[in-house]
Amino acid sequence: RTHTMNSIVIAERLHHRPLLRAAVLQWRLVAAALTTLVFWSGSYIAISIAMLELSPAPFALARLGTAAIVLALVSPLFGRTVFALPRLKDLPFIALMAALGFPLYHTAINAGQTIVSAGVTSLLIATLPIFAAVIASIGLKEKLAARGWLGIAIAFAGSALLIAGSGKEFSFDSYTLLVLLAAFLGAGFMVVQRFLIRAYSGIALTVWGIWIGSAMLLPFSSQLITELRTVSDATILSILYLGIFPTALSYVTWSYVLKMLPAARASSLLYFVPPITFVFAWLILGDLPSLIDIASGIIIIAGVALVQRAPRTPAKRYST
Repeated sequence: RTHTMNSIVIAERLHHRPLLRAAVLQWRLVAAALTTLVFWSGSYIAISIAMLELSPAPFALARLGTAAIVLALVSPLFGRTVFALPRLKDLPFIALMAALGFPLYHTAINAGQTIVSAGVTSLLIATLPIFAAVIASIGLKEKLAARGWLGIAIAFAGSALLIAGSGKEFSFDSYTLLVLLAAFLGAGFMVVQRFLIRAYSGIALTVWGIWIGSAMLLPFSSQLITELRTVSDATILSILYLGIFPTALSYVTWSYVLKMLPAARASSLLYFVPPITFVFAWLILGDLPSLIDIASGIIIIAGVALVQRAPRTPAKRYST
């Protein structure tokens, strides 16, 4: 009888083990997605705080330099893919990807947020997939269906409404253009990364990009040291937060989300970044969104959703 009972217990454990494993994977996915969304939303708040005391390029160096150090410390966890040297012929593409996605993107968004609020910036950056679709259609010959072009028109209409209707808080000036430029640069980063993704892992490309991007900003190191001597504790905490969480950790968690979910479903999660950013801006900075902000945000996200769900022909693939 004892032997029979033991057999039953073992059988039940074996039966529930796959269910337990699936539950653990589900919770890991939820945790990774929430971590990414919360940290990326909070990044706009931290930028607004730090830009009160730092210049755009030195601030970008501080953020990326912090992330580069963190990734260097944890890179052994990623295995050999990060340490394997890329092929010589790929170096120009990797350097272009690094320049677009890190020093240029972060300097542009830092400069834009000198004036533009955190919430509005998050909405304008939400147009990044729109720019990526346009660049891919030109550079990678990826044809977008009519529904996709309709989505582009809707998203840009929402952006125009946001720019025109934000009143005293926001006007169509060089700062606005810098945020839109950041979205364009980020889109270029995505397209070049998509070109390379067949030959290299997403984590390896991200780590290399941050390391190379940090090196590109080293000419601003003396200016950064000078500015850091007079900044407040809030700015130091913002730099540490941005370097460790939205830049280093969140890119890793986002890679896990992309591994576990189809690209379209994973990308749809990013629709939550602007609303979360507005909540953080209200709680931390006291910035309340206007009705125009809310309405234009809904229009922009609807347009982006149309683009991401529109059928398209495959882009050119990287040949190994």
